[in-house]
Amino acid sequence: MLSSHNFDSMKLVAWALYSDTKQDLVADGTSADFARYISAAQPAGAATVNSCFATTLANRGFPVNQPGAIGQIPVPFIFAPANGSTFGPYSNTTCDGIQYQLRNQRDFSAEVRLVSTGDGPVSWQLGAYYLNIDRQTGVSLSGDTGAGVIKNLYNGPTTANPTSLLLADQFDTNVYAAFGSLEFKPNDQFKAGLALRYDIEDRASSSLVPTATDPFTGGPINPGQAFGPLTPKSASYKQLQPKITLSYTPSSELNIYANWGIGFKSGGFNNQGSSAIINGNFNNGVTPGTINANVRINDDYRKEKSSAFEAGIKGTLLDNRITFDLAGYYTRITDMQFFEFFVGSFGLLRVVSNIDTVDVKGAEINLTAKVVDGFKLFGSFNVTDSEIKKNSSRPYTVGNKSPYTADWTLNVGADIKVPVTDSLRITGRADYRLTGPTWFHTVQDQERPTLFSGLLPISALALPAVVGNARYDVAQRDKFGVFNARLGLETDRYHLVAFAENLFNKKYIAEAIPAIEFGGSFISPGGRRLIGVEAGMKF
Repeated sequence: MLSSHNFDSMKLVAWALYSDTKQDLVADGTSADFARYISAAQPAGAATVNSCFATTLANRGFPVNQPGAIGQIPVPFIFAPANGSTFGPYSNTTCDGIQYQLRNQRDFSAEVRLVSTGDGPVSWQLGAYYLNIDRQTGVSLSGDTGAGVIKNLYNGPTTANPTSLLLADQFDTNVYAAFGSLEFKPNDQFKAGLALRYDIEDRASSSLVPTATDPFTGGPINPGQAFGPLTPKSASYKQLQPKITLSYTPSSELNIYANWGIGFKSGGFNNQGSSAIINGNFNNGVTPGTINANVRINDDYRKEKSSAFEAGIKGTLLDNRITFDLAGYYTRITDMQFFEFFVGSFGLLRVVSNIDTVDVKGAEINLTAKVVDGFKLFGSFNVTDSEIKKNSSRPYTVGNKSPYTADWTLNVGADIKVPVTDSLRITGRADYRLTGPTWFHTVQDQERPTLFSGLLPISALALPAVVGNARYDVAQRDKFGVFNARLGLETDRYHLVAFAENLFNKKYIAEAIPAIEFGGSFISPGGRRLIGVEAGMKF
C-alpha cells in the first residue's frame, strides 16, 4: 500500500507492507555412517526402525553410491574392515533417517517520509521506519520406519518418525529507525550531502524444543540441553549510520566525487544449543575420537558494521559518444557475519559466526561507447583485494581472503535499439560475464583435521590421524564465463522478446559450502542453458 500527498513546498509519502510465508522441506538424512539409527536403543513401538540394516541387506539390488558398500554388518568400515559397511550420505537406505526443516514468517513494515520539493540550494528529507518479524525456524532429524513422513518438528518415540534431534526456535524482532538527509548545492559545480540514520533492533529468541529424550542415543533431544535448560534470550542492537557525499563538476563532461558512510547489519541468535554441540563434537580434543578443531561458535552473533569509502571520476568524451566511470574503494568490515555448516553424528547444523575484521579494497571501470545511433558497446572491469585481519572464530584463517568475494569480474556486451516504424522498435542485448576465482569459506588453501582424523587412529585400521585430514584448496571456484542474449520487438505499451541465459550451456558452480570438520563441501551447480520467450504489456 502506497500513499502520497503534496503540500506547498514538501511532499508526504507513506507505505505499508504485510507478508505471510510458510516453507518446509523434507529430505533424506545423512546419518547412516554415524550409526545413529542402528543402535541398541530402540524406540518402544517402533520395531521397524532398528531393522533398517536388515531391509538394506534384503534390497542389495539397489546398491549405494560408490565408493559406498554394504557389508554383512552395519558397523562402519573403518571399525570392521572385513565385513563392515560404508553407506555414504543420502543413501537409498532407511538407515539415513529423515530430516525435516521448517521456516514460517510473518512480517509487517511501514515507512513515512517528508520530502522537500522547493527549488532552493538546500533540499532535505525526514522519515521513520518500522518492521515487525514473527519467525519460526527448526531442523529435526528422525528415524525412517518406511511408513512415510510426519511433518512435525517433534514426533514421539512410538510414531512413524521418532525424532532424534531437534533445533527449533521462535524469533521475534522489532526494528525502529529514524532517518534524514540534507543536500546543499550552491551552484552547478558543487554539491555536498549529509545523511543520518539511527536503527534500533530489538530481538528475542525462545526455544521450541520440548524436554524429551532421544530414543536412539538416550541423550536429550537437543544436545545443548545436557548443559542446562534452553532459556529465552533477548538483545537490542543499535547503530548510528552517517553518510557524507561530495561532488564537483568542473564542466558538463566531468564529475569528481567521493563518499564515506557507515553500514550496519543487526546481530542475532543461532538455534540454542549450537555452541554446545560444536564444542562437544569438535573442540574436545581429549575424548577418544574427537579433535581440537579450534573453532568458536556462539549461540548469539554480534552485529556487523562497515566503514566504506569510495572516490571516483565520471565523464564523457567525443561529444558524449563515450561515457566512463573510474572508481576506487576501501571498506573495513567489523564482525562480518558468516554462514557456516557443521556435519557430524548430530546431523547438520547451520550457524552464523563473526569474522572480527576484514579489509576489502579495489577499483572498477565502466565504459560505454555509442558506435552509431541505436547501437552501443559496453564493458566493465572490477578487481578486488581482500584480507581477513582478525578472526577469533577461526584464528588460523587470518591472512586469507574475504569469502564470497571474487578476485575480479569482467563484463562486456552490446545493446541495440533500432526503429522499424514510428512506434515499433527492434531491441536486443548480448553480454558475456566472466567471474574470477572465488573462495566461499574463511578456510582456504589449508589442511584441517576432520572428524575422521579423530576416528581413524582408534579404528580397526589404526591409521594415523593425518590420513583423515582434508585439504581445502580444491574448494576454490575457478573462473567461469556465461553468455546471455535477448532479442525482440517493443512499443511503448507492448514487448515480445526471445531470450537465452547461459546460451553455451557452461557448467559452473554457483556456490560451494565447505563443512570443514567433515571434510567435504555442499555444492550447488549454476544454472544451465535456458531459452524462452517473454511477453508483456504496460497499463
